[in-house]
Amino acid sequence: MKLLLTSTGLENKKVRDFFISQFDTLSDKKACLIFTIREESDWQWLEQYDKELGEIGLRYDKINISEENNFVNLKEYDIYYVCGGNTFYILDRMRKTGMDKVLINAVKREKFYLGVSAGSIIPGPDIEVAGIGDINDINLNDLAGLNLVKYIVSPHYTPIEEKMIEEFKAKRKEGSVIKLTDDQAIFVEDGNMVLI
Repeated sequence: MKLLLTSTGLENKKVRDFFISQFDTLSDKKACLIFTIREESDWQWLEQYDKELGEIGLRYDKINISEENNFVNLKEYDIYYVCGGNTFYILDRMRKTGMDKVLINAVKREKFYLGVSAGSIIPGPDIEVAGIGDINDINLNDLAGLNLVKYIVSPHYTPIEEKMIEEFKAKRKEGSVIKLTDDQAIFVEDGNMVLI
């Protein structure tokens, strides 16, 4: 199991270099870029991800889970790059399309998971921490995450959020909260975590 959980994807050079170092070569790898589009402004983020992956020479297919599709029979990829956006909406779309099961099975088969922002929250035991920055405007009741890691990641951390995160931690019985700035990431391999 290999997961790289980030706030800003491969924008940071140290994170990008670490990601590249995980493979002998990227030339024989293919990624699945999983994204959502709710508003016209969301396309700008897709352009950013296109640029990042193009710069490192990684071949990839784009999968828009905002569209009504069933991904249960999605072909297998080496890398699953899960983009950001509204965490509640993304998790809901994953469940409705079967992408949640695809990702769980892929990680269990030793495929690489790279999460950006919301894509870093979703692998945890639950997504409740997303309420610090996202609005649950779809009234998602089941906040259980994919449960791929035992950590709760709070991306885009700044000291302004410290009080909210401490309050969030105080009401939880278990599960450590990892605050990630935009220049940090965590790498989880077989339960062991490294901060980058």
